Amino acid sequence: MIDAIDYKQAQAQAPTLFPMDGTGKGDGGDAARAASRKMRSGGSQNPIVFNDYESFIKKFTEKPKTTDECWTPKDVYEAVVRYVDEVVTPLDGKQILRPFYPGGDYEHADYPEDGVVIDNPPFSIFSKICRFYMAKGVPFFLFGPGLTIMSACKHGCTAVFTRDSMTFTNGAVVRCNFASNLYGGLLAVTAPRLGELLEACPSQRQKVGLPSYEYPANLLSASDMQTLAKSDEAFAVPREACVIARRLDGMPKGKTLFGDHYLLADDLARAKEKAKEKAKERAKERAKAAIHVELSARERAVVDRLNGRRLDDDRQDRPL
Repeated sequence: MIDAIDYKQAQAQAPTLFPMDGTGKGDGGDAARAASRKMRSGGSQNPIVFNDYESFIKKFTEKPKTTDECWTPKDVYEAVVRYVDEVVTPLDGKQILRPFYPGGDYEHADYPEDGVVIDNPPFSIFSKICRFYMAKGVPFFLFGPGLTIMSACKHGCTAVFTRDSMTFTNGAVVRCNFASNLYGGLLAVTAPRLGELLEACPSQRQKVGLPSYEYPANLLSASDMQTLAKSDEAFAVPREACVIARRLDGMPKGKTLFGDHYLLADDLARAKEKAKEKAKERAKERAKAAIHVELSARERAVVDRLNGRRLDDDRQDRPL
């Protein structure tokens, strides 16, 4: 469990915002449910305190629409909260904060000492937000941009990587990762448990294990032609040498081909396979032509210094 083991060990290397006091250990279920009950109990007049999902969404319907509308599915948000509670820091006795809503001002909000920000902020100012929370010492776990999440690391944050893109309530499929200041001395970490929780969300497209088929060379698909075109292989199919096929007799009952395929005469099938082999060889040649960049002497010296630090660290063999 990289999520739990690395976090607890890394905490010893840096000041903690929420000390691990034993609350919520085990499977995290009881602590998560307690945090959920507290989260929904209400009572706070602070507008950034998260009491329940419906009240939070209401802020978006009462205000003019903005480009930073809340499209985070309820079950996805709850999965993230559960992950933080189970793996990162117990949330029992803490207030969950969501300062990013129309009309909200995260820079001048009232952040209670027992609060932790778990929210999906505007990615357009993501680095600015991380810098602000790091400077103010506000605990946070934020949704962030998938490909550029490590830009937050230079501000002292930990980049948290999960495995899949997310489907938001407006239908957009977006690659997201996360940034947090709750992991102590870790620069970056993968979050397999978070991936499990997100995959189980009904709002996310459920991946179905589809069977794999291997088709005969006489079957021509659009994918075949795309592969050849990508490698600049010349290949043409006369109409009189093929016939349309929407399924093959040997396929399981009820199964059909996706899109129109064509049965080819034997000579064209052989020519297609020969062209595909040439395309593979050309792809290998292009890969060999990639520019290989070596470490400079200066960079090698930096790595050597890092190696020395690792040798001095008796935790170097911790599982990652």
